[in-house]
Amino acid sequence: MILVLDLCYRDGSLSRYEFVDPVANALRRAGAEIDVMHYRELEDPSGYDKVVLCGTALKDRCCIDDAEQLSWLQDWKRPVLGISTGAAVICSVLGGRVLSGIHIGMEDVVISAETPLLGEPRIIPAFHLHSFRLVLPSELIAVAENCEAFVARDRPLYGVLFNPEVRNRWILERFVKCEL
Repeated sequence: MILVLDLCYRDGSLSRYEFVDPVANALRRAGAEIDVMHYRELEDPSGYDKVVLCGTALKDRCCIDDAEQLSWLQDWKRPVLGISTGAAVICSVLGGRVLSGIHIGMEDVVISAETPLLGEPRIIPAFHLHSFRLVLPSELIAVAENCEAFVARDRPLYGVLFNPEVRNRWILERFVKCEL
């Protein structure tokens, strides 16, 4: 069972249709059984095998400012994928910094290290819609240039700043099917 966390500023916001539902639909198409929940409603993630932290609108940074609500990520050992704002939340919760830096549109991402989620080093086209850049804490390792993707050193915790639900659904399919 995969938990899809809505990180938008409030439960039921219109942003859910743009940032959460496409991820949930792609995971379902890949064969996953999922629950979708707003992050403020989550009390205990232990009933889930994997977690996806979805993106938000450009000016929606509430969940980053509210990172203590997601402090369970500090000790979580099961697979997690943070997408866009979700990646920023992971970075923040683990002690990194989230700085301003708007990035909108298609751009190549240079994957620089092999991982079970992203595969071998190569260049992939990706859609970006975020307003930050990351300074990773020591626990996270950049696996793409400009910190466009990262993985934790000792557990299956991944983040991508781009939006795989738009152009790279294979990443979501791998998240469902691979042992990470």
